[in-house]
Amino acid sequence: MDLLCAERLADCRLAERDRVIFEDMRVLQNLLDLETVYTPTCNYFGTVQKDIQPFMRKVVSTWMLEVCEEQQCEDQVFPLAVNFLDRFLCICVISRRQLQLVAAVCLLLASKIRQCNSLSVDQLCYYTDHSITPEEIKNWELLVLSKLQWIVTAVTGFDYVDHVLERVDWSKESPLIRRHAHTLVGLCYTEPELIQSRPSLLAAASISAAVRGLNMPSAATALTSVCELTRVDPAAAENVVHHIERVVASETASLQPLPATTSKVSSSASSTGKLISVADETGQPETPTDVQDVYF
Repeated sequence: MDLLCAERLADCRLAERDRVIFEDMRVLQNLLDLETVYTPTCNYFGTVQKDIQPFMRKVVSTWMLEVCEEQQCEDQVFPLAVNFLDRFLCICVISRRQLQLVAAVCLLLASKIRQCNSLSVDQLCYYTDHSITPEEIKNWELLVLSKLQWIVTAVTGFDYVDHVLERVDWSKESPLIRRHAHTLVGLCYTEPELIQSRPSLLAAASISAAVRGLNMPSAATALTSVCELTRVDPAAAENVVHHIERVVASETASLQPLPATTSKVSSSASSTGKLISVADETGQPETPTDVQDVYF
């Protein structure tokens, strides 16, 4: 007997709203109760990690985000991968030359957990310009899992966005708010200053920043209502909102078109170690093995 699937991809759409999940406050309560278990236990720069600086973590997390975007990964993959990375770096000392290897392993693990089709080892090697080998990824996968005690799950800022938006009336004011909030949550996970911030705080600030950025009518009261749902201190959320706005303004300014005579940024390192983001001719996201040696 032939087994046929008559499903057409054009008919696929997002799942309908689940009343059991979004109308039961216990779900949101459980997220809030569990999030501290998965929050990185320390700011590991200069304490656990002697060879890794905050800007290196910024570069490698941005690379992780670019890989996820190019491979069209599920939204939840990137923050989960960064959570794995931070939790691992709180425990295990590595050198800067191993940072991208660990990041690639964390992407592999997160994609296995949060989406149907995981990233392949060969793809990850390609995105590192083959600076790491498949054997290294497989060996380090076991190391990362053992250091995380096989706890390959976490509460992330993405988990809160839908729960909050389903419980506030003003979420219907703009169809773009969910997408903008997700984008800003992802941005928060690239910031070294926010490593130990609770996911609920990142979500509350990202949603509030999205509301303000879209100039929605409820911009004045959105922060208060979001903080009430997520049990977040409004002052702390306001500080993160300002941080997000500064980063967005900086990123927007850096995307201004360069003069026509400038084709590519030099890849030699400066004495200050400042990184400039560039892509190669193929558009492949790259991060150097030694992040002090190459501009981005």
